Amino acid sequence: MNSNELSGLFINPIALQVRQWARDGKVDEGDFERLLTSDARALVDHSMDMDLADWAPFEAVEGLVALAAEQLGGDAGLVEWAAGPFEEWLREAPVEGLLASARGLVDAPGFVVSQLSELLVRDPHWQYDGGSASFSVRLSGLSEASSGLKSLIGSLLARVGAAAQARPFDVRFEGIDGEAALVVFGEMETSDEDDLLGEGRLHRAALVAG
Repeated sequence: MNSNELSGLFINPIALQVRQWARDGKVDEGDFERLLTSDARALVDHSMDMDLADWAPFEAVEGLVALAAEQLGGDAGLVEWAAGPFEEWLREAPVEGLLASARGLVDAPGFVVSQLSELLVRDPHWQYDGGSASFSVRLSGLSEASSGLKSLIGSLLARVGAAAQARPFDVRFEGIDGEAALVVFGEMETSDEDDLLGEGRLHRAALVAG
């Protein structure tokens, strides 16, 4: 089983949504017993620290994702759902600080995606390629995650990457099936040759995968 971990920053909004469904009668104890481990149930019952102090193993989070997928209609529903609850998540200190540090970089989207992966996954094993007009971030540390979990992570990384700067960037993800690496990639929708200044210095300094 995968021994990697996910942060409270990623987990807490999902757990809060499951908790709300339980209050609304949309899920019950039978659903919890069928899909959640004791660790996953604890994530529903107790909020986690959103400032990266708390982490939980993939195995616990997979149950929450499976339950959410049932409620939302599969992986596509998970991706659509992420647009709502995670608007507040984007204003949490770690993500807000990352976006602030990327402001002004010509290659901000790729920078943000690579660095945000470190805030969500304990050891994402990312590889970066690209610059100001396009980028690709390959995350090989998620190979054992379910398609639902990969879809949620990919959706979040893509959404934040696209919002990292004013210039319109088309950011997507692929590789959610099987043991394929999750790849988040993007390309500037409209280009002005005068704007293509190459990689930013901060990006070049920070993008050294561990």
